[in-house]
Amino acid sequence: MKNTLLVALFFCAGALMAQSNGPTQVVKTNPFGLMAGQYQLGYERALSDNFSVQMSAGMIVGGFSVTDTTTNEIYTSSKSGFIIIPEMRFYPGGNACEGLYIAALGRYRSVTRAVDGADWYSRTAIGAAAVIGYQYYGDGVMIDVFMGPQFKNVEDEFFEGSFEEDESLFTLGGSGTGVRFGVNIGFGWGENGY
Repeated sequence: MKNTLLVALFFCAGALMAQSNGPTQVVKTNPFGLMAGQYQLGYERALSDNFSVQMSAGMIVGGFSVTDTTTNEIYTSSKSGFIIIPEMRFYPGGNACEGLYIAALGRYRSVTRAVDGADWYSRTAIGAAAVIGYQYYGDGVMIDVFMGPQFKNVEDEFFEGSFEEDESLFTLGGSGTGVRFGVNIGFGWGENGY
């Protein structure tokens, strides 16, 4: 029974590592980012059978209103910014843009929050991550799932007129290590020729 299981695992691993006629170019987006006001688009391009590069970029927008219960005044908060993520991927199965991969990436994110039209708070985050992921290709549709450790350095700035006690309203985490994970969906095309 154990030998049968080992042989089955060997053939499954071989099938995963086998080269297929997958795409050499992929365009994708993060559907969960849309819910958070982060509109991001990524483009991946195979450089060889094992390597690809990816560039993701996007804009960050959104806002909300709050009513001060003591004065009945309504305050409107908005955010705007951008994000850039360059990435290098290694596909050990020899079929770049499809299957299991290991990636190294950088990340730059800058967001400014305004209250009633005046800049109130700014946050810049620079980071890097190493992730392991799997990109599935079927009928032209791509699903990309990844996870791994990340490090980021965050710099915060409050503009004139803001109050120190308001910092807790806008702080969502600081510098340090964490886990980067996500899901992207999109479509792929192209043939070998790099």
